[in-house]
Amino acid sequence: MKKDKEYIIQYKGLKDGVHNFSYLIDSCFFAMIEDSMYNDGNIKVELSLNKGFNILTLDFCLKGYVSSVCDNCLEPINVPFENSERIYVKFGDKYEEMSDESLMIPHSEHEIDIRKMLYDIIVTSLPMRHLHEYDKKGNNKCNPDMIKILNEYSKNNSIDSTHKQSDPRWEGLKKLIDN
Repeated sequence: MKKDKEYIIQYKGLKDGVHNFSYLIDSCFFAMIEDSMYNDGNIKVELSLNKGFNILTLDFCLKGYVSSVCDNCLEPINVPFENSERIYVKFGDKYEEMSDESLMIPHSEHEIDIRKMLYDIIVTSLPMRHLHEYDKKGNNKCNPDMIKILNEYSKNNSIDSTHKQSDPRWEGLKKLIDN
């Protein structure tokens, strides 16, 4: 990752207590991430950092969309999402990711880079499949030409069980399913 001071929080200079930060994630953010799965988006991030004696509690609240490609029609799509995450940062002898929600950083550190945390939250918040939504009438907003091609392809490649002999080994398994 490239260094960018906007996403580095100098916590040593902060007093104990709650400190609020706001960020807007867009194409510049995704350009900083090596091998990013996404190139653009518009995400508002509200971060509440609670600094304690031996712990930092980071409460992230993200809302917006990421630009992607529809998995059905391959047209551009904005995938909306909203998520809140809490991450605990403890101090120890070395850097260590203890779990998804907590990590340890050395006592000698005086700043924390939140880019990887933000990117991980975004990627894990998005649905597995990116699909166009349906309109008010229940019609799919995907490219109709591409859907037509997909439907034709799936019809041509469907397996017709009446023309294909089934393997007798499957019959025993089918009996188990029926029970």
